[in-house]
Amino acid sequence: MTDPLSDIERVIDRWERDAESKAARYREMTGEVERISITGSAANGAVSVTVGANGIPSAVAMTDGVRKLGPDQIAAAVMEAMAQAQSRYPERLAAIMAETVGDDSTTRHLMATARASFPQPEGEEPPPPRRRRPPGDDGDFSEDSYLSGDR
Repeated sequence: MTDPLSDIERVIDRWERDAESKAARYREMTGEVERISITGSAANGAVSVTVGANGIPSAVAMTDGVRKLGPDQIAAAVMEAMAQAQSRYPERLAAIMAETVGDDSTTRHLMATARASFPQPEGEEPPPPRRRRPPGDDGDFSEDSYLSGDR
């Protein structure tokens, strides 16, 4: 007969390890998100805008090509380039979350918020979601191992 207190201790130990592991994955995700840098361009590359974490613009650059544009066209190009960069933010966020923490209620909420804040420009379809490979899947698309000798 097993000791009920021993069972409880094992459950608590497992819960604690799982919580520590999950916290480490979320710290990794946070670090990756803080390093996001996405650049969009407009007006045939004359204007580019880079956005960082949370889709906030971190840089605006212009080439000599803006000399051919009027002020309203430059302003529109800046907004277009920014929207282009921001629209790719949810895709990048999804990739980071898939690689670090996987799918859970928190990541679904973060993705819903990102997609609502930075929708795809009109006429563009969002990219298909990236699927996370299960642990042990080496990505070779087969169930066989070259080590099994069955080939």
